Order: sequence, then structure tokens, then C-alpha cells
Amino acid sequence: MLRAASIGMGWWSDELADAAQGKSDAIRIVTCFTRSEAKRAAFAEKYGTAQHESYEAVLADETIDAVILTTPHSTHAEQVIAAAAAGKHVFCEKPFTLTRASAQAAVDACAAAGVVLAIGQNRRWHSATRALKAMLEAGDFGTVLHAEANFSVPSALGYPPDLWRSNRVESPAGSVTGLGIHMIDALVYLLGPIARVAAQAYRRAVPVDIDDTTSVLFTFESGVSGYLGTMFACPHTSYINVYGTGGNAHAQIDNSRLTVHPADGPARDEPIEALDTLRLELDEFAAACAGEAAYTVTTAEAVHGIAVMEALVAAAATGQWVAVAGEGEP
Repeated sequence: MLRAASIGMGWWSDELADAAQGKSDAIRIVTCFTRSEAKRAAFAEKYGTAQHESYEAVLADETIDAVILTTPHSTHAEQVIAAAAAGKHVFCEKPFTLTRASAQAAVDACAAAGVVLAIGQNRRWHSATRALKAMLEAGDFGTVLHAEANFSVPSALGYPPDLWRSNRVESPAGSVTGLGIHMIDALVYLLGPIARVAAQAYRRAVPVDIDDTTSVLFTFESGVSGYLGTMFACPHTSYINVYGTGGNAHAQIDNSRLTVHPADGPARDEPIEALDTLRLELDEFAAACAGEAAYTVTTAEAVHGIAVMEALVAAAATGQWVAVAGEGEP
């Protein structure tokens, strides 16, 4: 049983704890830390954990095997590097970091320390995403032409000014950091690395100074074209569509639905199982820490996703196509 500490008490720390605590045979949250005494006391009572009074105390505790980071994006790299130095495995929520350079530094620190680094890109575990991957590997789309995705929610309409997400440092290009990064990772999982991006981002409706409407064009290294839309101010939407000479497919990711339009026949709905993706990613993290399995999101893919995000933020600022930095590039 992997003994983990939950770091950062917010709504997502509870989502992860709800998925694993008392349900998983592979991982258990045994303690927690956040700067707010009231929040960590509430978490400890709700999930039956101990509490630590500092992150440093967590890292010094030899009974703890791993940390689960649901902290502000800008703190991730430093926290990951510190955990690696202490010999702790790391599960880090997305986005991994805010720059490619910091992401690579964190990856390098974990590799040098021999600890597992896992990024919480749970949409890779959705059955609809896995079904699209199987279709691509089987050649069902013929020549793949284009892929598009959208992940949008209305949550930023209610953001207070003092929320840590309510600024352009933690939320560059608006919902890309909270939502779009999920779909960037899913598209990379399905179609491989992205070579260049063009983007636009605007603030139209939210009360705080972040963008709420972002659209991105991609060119994958394979030559496939792509599109991402992500809004912080409209009803929930979550889909990935793939188009090819052999057919098209529309996957409603969070609703676990898949409609296939083959070139040689009528459209059909494929049966898709709803899965607890948070439980699956945490169990796989624990298995990776035990040396029993490889974590689905490779560290190279984790760094690439941040390179894509960094490039699209630059593209939105300049109005130009921006190349995605590759391995060894700044």
C-alpha cells in the first residue's frame, strides 16, 4: 500500500481523496498539509488522515512514500524537485508547470532521484479516449486528416478576485491551464507530438482579469491538423472528434459516448463504459511506484504538453504561428 500525503486542500484534493480513500487497495492518503489550519483539519477529519504543519515536515517523514500535489500551478516545479530530493514519489495535478524549462528541471530531478513522477491527466483513462486510440491504431480512420477538441465550463463566471486562479500568472490564456491542457494531452496521446500552434485568447464575460475564450490551431508533427476550443464562461462541453478518409468519430468524453461515422456505412453509437478515471490514474501511479507498471503519461509527454501550452500562450500574445520547443531546446 502506497502511503501518500495530500498537499494543497481545495476542491480537487477532495475529488482525488473521494476516488481513492478506503476504495483502493494500492494507495492510501495518510496525512495532509496546506497553509490553512482550518482546511487541513477539515480534510484530516473527513478522510481520517493525520496532519503535518509544513511541506518540509511531510518530506522529512520517513513513513510517507509519496506526495499528491493539488497546489497552484506556479509552485509545482519547486515542490516536485523538493519531493524528489527527499526520495518521495510524486503525483502532480495538471498543468505540470507553466514553462517547458521548469517542467524539464522537475523531470530531471525525479529521474536523478529514482522516483516516479506522474501527471494527473485523467482523460487518458476515459473509455471514449481509449476507444479512439484503438480505432487509430487499427487504421479505421484511413488517412487521418484532422482532430478537434473542446473542454469548457462556466466556473470562472463565479471566480472571486482573491482566488489564486484569478490572475494571468496562474491562468495564462485563461482556461487552457485548467481545462485545455487536458485536451492537449489527450490529442498528443492520440496523434503524437504537436509541431506548431496559432492561438487567440480574450476576456469577454468573467469578472476577474483572465481570458475566458481561447481557440487554438495545431499542426501535428505527422501533418494532421488540429483545433482546440476552451471557454471558462459557458455550459459544460467536453468532446474530441477525429476525421479521416475512412470515417469520422465524435467522442463525448465526460459523458462516455462515442458516435462513429464510417465512410462506407451508416453512423453508429459504440457502447462505452463509464469509468472512475481518478481511481484508475491513482492506482496506476501506485503500481508504477511499486515497479509493477509504467505510468501512462510519460515524462517526455508531460514536458511536451507544457511546451505546447507555453507556445500557444506566446502565439495568442503575438498573433503568429509559434513552433513548439523540442527536446534540448529552451
